[in-house]
Amino acid sequence: MELADLAIEHAQTPIVITDGANRILRFNRACVALSGYTAEELADPACWEKLLLPEEMTAVRHAVDATAAEPFPRVVENVWATRSGQRRLLRWTNSALHGLDGEIRAVVSVATDVTDSRRMEAQFRRIESTLRRAHRIAQLGHWLWSPHAGISQPGSEGDGTYFYSAEAAAIFGVDQDALNLGGDDHYASLLHPDDRQEAMLGYRQFFASPEEHLTQDYRIRRPDGSIRHLRVVSQKVRDPAGAITEITGTIQDLTEIRRAELAIRQIQLILTAAQRLAGVGYWFWEQADGDDADSDGPDTRFHYSAEAQAVSGISEQLMQTLSTEDFCQRFVHEADRARVLEIFMRFARGASDQYTVEYAFHHPYRGDRILRAVALRERNAAGQPLHAIGMIQDITDLRRDEAALRDQQHQLAAAHRLARLGYWSCTGGNDGTPIRKAIWSREAAAITGIDSDMAQAALQADDFEHRFTHPDDRLRVMKAYADLRAQRIKQYDIDYRLRQPGGGEIWLRSLASLRLDAEGRTIGLFGILQDIGDRKRAEAELRLANQSLANAQRIAHVGSWSRDIASGRVVWSDETYRIFGYEPRSLDPSLDLLMASVHRDDRGKLSAAIEASLRNHTDYVIEHRIVRPDGSIRHVREQGEVSLDSDGQVLRLEGVILDITEIKARELALNEARLRAETADRAKTEFLGNMSHELRTPLNAVIGFADVLSQQLFGPIPATYGESIAAISQSGRHLLEIISDLLEMSRIESGERRLAEHSFDPLTAIAECCRMIQAQAEAAGIRLVIDDTGQLPVLLAEERAFKQVLGNLLSNAVKFTPRGGAVAVTVAADVNAGMLVVVSDTGRGIEPSVLPQLGKPFAQGESTLTRRHGGIGLGLAISRRLMELHGGRLEISSQPGQGTRVTMMFPKERLSLP
Repeated sequence: MELADLAIEHAQTPIVITDGANRILRFNRACVALSGYTAEELADPACWEKLLLPEEMTAVRHAVDATAAEPFPRVVENVWATRSGQRRLLRWTNSALHGLDGEIRAVVSVATDVTDSRRMEAQFRRIESTLRRAHRIAQLGHWLWSPHAGISQPGSEGDGTYFYSAEAAAIFGVDQDALNLGGDDHYASLLHPDDRQEAMLGYRQFFASPEEHLTQDYRIRRPDGSIRHLRVVSQKVRDPAGAITEITGTIQDLTEIRRAELAIRQIQLILTAAQRLAGVGYWFWEQADGDDADSDGPDTRFHYSAEAQAVSGISEQLMQTLSTEDFCQRFVHEADRARVLEIFMRFARGASDQYTVEYAFHHPYRGDRILRAVALRERNAAGQPLHAIGMIQDITDLRRDEAALRDQQHQLAAAHRLARLGYWSCTGGNDGTPIRKAIWSREAAAITGIDSDMAQAALQADDFEHRFTHPDDRLRVMKAYADLRAQRIKQYDIDYRLRQPGGGEIWLRSLASLRLDAEGRTIGLFGILQDIGDRKRAEAELRLANQSLANAQRIAHVGSWSRDIASGRVVWSDETYRIFGYEPRSLDPSLDLLMASVHRDDRGKLSAAIEASLRNHTDYVIEHRIVRPDGSIRHVREQGEVSLDSDGQVLRLEGVILDITEIKARELALNEARLRAETADRAKTEFLGNMSHELRTPLNAVIGFADVLSQQLFGPIPATYGESIAAISQSGRHLLEIISDLLEMSRIESGERRLAEHSFDPLTAIAECCRMIQAQAEAAGIRLVIDDTGQLPVLLAEERAFKQVLGNLLSNAVKFTPRGGAVAVTVAADVNAGMLVVVSDTGRGIEPSVLPQLGKPFAQGESTLTRRHGGIGLGLAISRRLMELHGGRLEISSQPGQGTRVTMMFPKERLSLP
């Protein structure tokens, strides 16, 4: 008994002995050590109530109650709350001690501390759950092959059975039991037909081989037809004798990995192509691993990509041998060399861990280029460099495009200024929300006189149209703007007047539309403003001009028309309609209507004229008749011309049409009057010619007999008859001169006068004329002067006519110059300009009202002078006509009281050097 007591006392597990009625008889040292209470404290039943949790008290008492019906041994678990505050889970095995009489004398309760094991079990379950969850996430399953019982040396896989986890069955898409019980044939049926034979053969060979490990990648086809990529790993487990005790393995679904790998390869190909297209390459540098620290090789690794080599034209081998200084010296433009070298050296020395630089680069094959270089270095926690990556990009085309874009922007801005064009935009405001942002361009501010701050504030406050639009245009503009904001319309194009802050007013053309983002969603509004003041003024002037043109056409009975050759469309002005007898715009004009309106006898020549104009690209003018709808006939003159395109093809035929009916009537009347006048003039000329011949014969006889009587050829006559005979002779000679002038004028007007031209010295002819008039001048007390002009060119003319004209001018000058006056003859000649013979006098001059009549047949100066000096007004008329026959002219200039100047002008063609 003492030995048993000793064993209980020194046992490593708590032991408690009760009397079967929940009274503690004994407890050992392990109870004291575990509870943390002393033996004396545990001797008090109240202390045990502290150890036990209240909610477990009943179950503990029931487990040691000898009167309870449950048989012994009884097992119960409860928690001890130790004195230190720990909680220990104890598992009690309660056994009954019976006396000789079979009655229960005591209950022995032996405890096992299962706290740590339970914790490990819970942790294991958590790990197992986590592992299963990880398997599901990683699409990983496991399997196990074990030999049948009694087989110590399995020779084939048929000597054992397979177990597949639920995750493995899920990968195959089949029921777990079906997979476990299906055998090899069922498993093989799940493999892809193209991979089945190789996969099964590889596993069987592995089973029979000494290899311990096998990894296989193959495809399976699930019952739903989907294809999955698997990786199956097999591992043999052997006993000390080398016999296979089991084969364990994993099954991993690599389908998504394979897809990702394919996508990565595609992305890499796309990235490489994009880098090549974008002119981008990269380089990579990293510190060598610590394992290589004792090697003789370099302590860094450098990679220069193929794209970088293509961008720079420098091979990776050459790049690895170049120092920073060598690189800059050989390949960086001298203008950028110092700046780039400093940036690169700072990076190489570690003074900076990144850079971005652009510089001019000497490409070995492509000439000067512009590169952008970017680099970044990463360091570890200790600040030591780990690696660096850099990129180089050929931005030559980009910079050129940017320069071209800037030029275009400058040109666009200049075009905006020249075209008086500005723009505005709003962000938001299209869905009922307030406008978040507004932009008002400088050109818009310059055009409108509204500065950007004022305009943007008005746009954001949504009262721009109300504040600045002319009242007469305000409702129209506000409605268009509201419809655009509400997206009832997509755009608008309106003209309106804007009232400037300074009180001015301008005409604007406003075009606005919805702003869309890349996905086609409306994000705001955009508009363009154009100053159209000049256009509006031009339109008003054009309307006025058109109205004036229409009025002019109506008054002058001139219409305009055009015909488009491609479409055949014909356009008439309002007056053209009226000329053809229609109300303006009462019908659509056409070529058929035109030809139907033309008189049938004139259609052929009009069609021929139009066809010739289109064929030869020439203008035409034609007169023809038209028949109005009321049957009246009108005469018109039509003129057309062709308009050609840049290729020389006819675009339009356009022209004017003039109603010449009244003109034709007047021409007819004038022609009739002209015929009558010509008939009368011929009759007059014939009469004068006949009368001249009839009068000259008896007049010559009268003059002849008067000369005979004055010379007393028939004997002496009384002295008293002498004056009468002289008067008869003088009057007869005067009358003969008049008749000769009439005959000369008649010959000139009838065209019978012909010039007998020859070359002569004009100065000699002038001298002869002056000698013939000298006696008359001296008798009148007038001085006759010939200016000394030196030698003159030879004149080709009729000498008689020359003397006739000059004699007439000298006679008139002497006749109308008072006593004591002077008459001068001046000659100026140049073979390259012509000859002028000027007769000037110091007479009383001629009134300006009389000058235009001089030189007309039978026209004379003042009547009092005419009556005093005689004459019928044919001298100057004959002189003017004779000068015109020579291709020259006669000019008369005079001022009252300053004398008269008459000039004979001969053209240069009649002069030649002597």
